[in-house]
Amino acid sequence: MTTNLAVFGDPVAHSLSPFIHQQFARHTGLDIDYQAIHASASKLPEALTAFRNANGQGANLTVPHKQTGFQICESLSSRAEMAGAVNTISRTDSGWHGDNTDGTGLLWDLQRLNMDIAGCRILIIGAGGAARGIIPALLTEHPAAIVIANRTASRASQLAEEIDQPSVNGCGLNEITAFTNLDLIIHASAAGHDGAAFSLSLADGQNPFCYDLSYGPAADPFLTWSRQRQFPSAGGLGMLIGQAAEAFQIWTDQVIGKDIRLKVLMALKEAS
Repeated sequence: MTTNLAVFGDPVAHSLSPFIHQQFARHTGLDIDYQAIHASASKLPEALTAFRNANGQGANLTVPHKQTGFQICESLSSRAEMAGAVNTISRTDSGWHGDNTDGTGLLWDLQRLNMDIAGCRILIIGAGGAARGIIPALLTEHPAAIVIANRTASRASQLAEEIDQPSVNGCGLNEITAFTNLDLIIHASAAGHDGAAFSLSLADGQNPFCYDLSYGPAADPFLTWSRQRQFPSAGGLGMLIGQAAEAFQIWTDQVIGKDIRLKVLMALKEAS
């Protein structure tokens, strides 16, 4: 029997998730149909109802739906509750069950890149659903500090207050120069989707690893900025694979191991 899956976003035509999940299905011998479905924020509930009525079994939610999904779901996993955002939903008898695999996917990719989070000083740019999705997972690795920076400083401060950990603080983008010895910068805002050049002022003498949660053209502005400064950097393709593998297991009970993940990641790089 075919398992009907999808990703909902706005925009969503660029999504690589259909390719990734079809590759997972090929490696595991499963029959799935995974579609990219465009839905604006106001139309998401209606689109999910139509998907469910068409025997939809599970879906990913991408920008800008992760926090809306949190409100829509009838039940939530503990990590979705901690994040306050949902990127993976599964059909239940009573409605949708929400989960968040972003943080797990990020940790897998940082491990692949030999980035040890323990004791790190981390700067996260952005205070929306993407940032919410990764911070609980990062905290499990015991970083020394996490600073959330956002154009609207109050949003960053509010998110830090909600997380309620002494190692997590929020500030405005114009305050970043006060932070030194950064080990990792994670770009978690949607600003790269408009293609505008990325700009950020850091204190002198730093060499952080720079990671963009986005991939492809959306990650280019931040990665261009980091490479101009000769900072080591990576886009979010590996994270995309990691979070997708976790979602695939939720829907199918099939574990996607490291070997398959790396094969699909290589196939993505060759296709791009």
